[in-house]
Amino acid sequence: MKRRTKVTLIVTSSVVAIALLTVTGVTTYQKMTHKSEATVKAGYQTYTVATSPALSMSGKVIASKTQTLNIPTGKLQQINVNNGQTVKNGDILLTVTNTDMQEAIDNQNDMISKSNRAVNGAASALKSAQQSYNQADPESKVGLKDGIAQAQQAVTDANADAQDAQNKLVELQNKLNVNVTAPFDGIVSVDNNTKDGLPALTMNTTEKMLQATVSEYDYNKVHSGDKVTVSAIDGTPNQTTAIDKIDQIPAEQSKGTTYYPFSAHVNDSFLYGQSVKVKVPQNDLKVPSSAVYKGSLYKVIDGKASRINADVTKSGTSYIVKSGVAKDEKVVLNPDSHLKNGEKIND
Repeated sequence: MKRRTKVTLIVTSSVVAIALLTVTGVTTYQKMTHKSEATVKAGYQTYTVATSPALSMSGKVIASKTQTLNIPTGKLQQINVNNGQTVKNGDILLTVTNTDMQEAIDNQNDMISKSNRAVNGAASALKSAQQSYNQADPESKVGLKDGIAQAQQAVTDANADAQDAQNKLVELQNKLNVNVTAPFDGIVSVDNNTKDGLPALTMNTTEKMLQATVSEYDYNKVHSGDKVTVSAIDGTPNQTTAIDKIDQIPAEQSKGTTYYPFSAHVNDSFLYGQSVKVKVPQNDLKVPSSAVYKGSLYKVIDGKASRINADVTKSGTSYIVKSGVAKDEKVVLNPDSHLKNGEKIND
């Protein structure tokens, strides 16, 4: 009897122990599960949709048009401008004496002297023929008329040759001194450090422009008409303008990254040759890769997650959003399988 009672007590104790363990395990599991779900729900973060960062590059301010003037060979006779001077279209910048033309003029003067001697000789021959004719008897005069006519024609020809020689001399003299004039309104640059002793002249328009380049990787992100911010290295002056043109031909061929020139007009606050900072704002909307879950975004509307099928395209570590959300709207930054549509998001 005592033995049976002892066995019964042992069995009863074991059952109670097992029951207690079971209850404890279930309670612990429920607490852990509840804690895990609470942690997931409390861990959702939001992200404010923004545009892509502006493209940044450097550039230079140059004249919108530059022309190196052709200076004829010769001896400088006079220069009328200083470096950096503003001139008008047609202004005489300098005058050069063409030394080669001087030699031609000297030769032409010799030709004129020869022509004058020919005129004098023809005139003397005509006078002699007329005297002979006047002194001849009537019968002889008939034969002398032809001689007078020939002498008169010789005088006419000699005078014509002399006049041609004189006209040629005037033409050469007009070429002796050559004036170099400004081809358009602008500012002239004068460089006196030349080998031939003649100053080098470069014309620059007063209209200034930005010259910068964009890499092949960002070429499709820059377009004619896009706004661009140009500023000096220290921030002043600063101007927002528009891109005029983007070249399809690269600035230079190289083994590395290829760059394409683009330009924009800037105001007179900038200096010729000034180094500037350039920023081209971007209109693309971007979200981090973590915000896209199975091709969808969770937009936060009235504090709740709303799943939308946005049009997104992968771009590096981000996604470009083409439709579905707008700038400054909020999306869930880290959606997962636990996030439910309409679930409250603690921002």
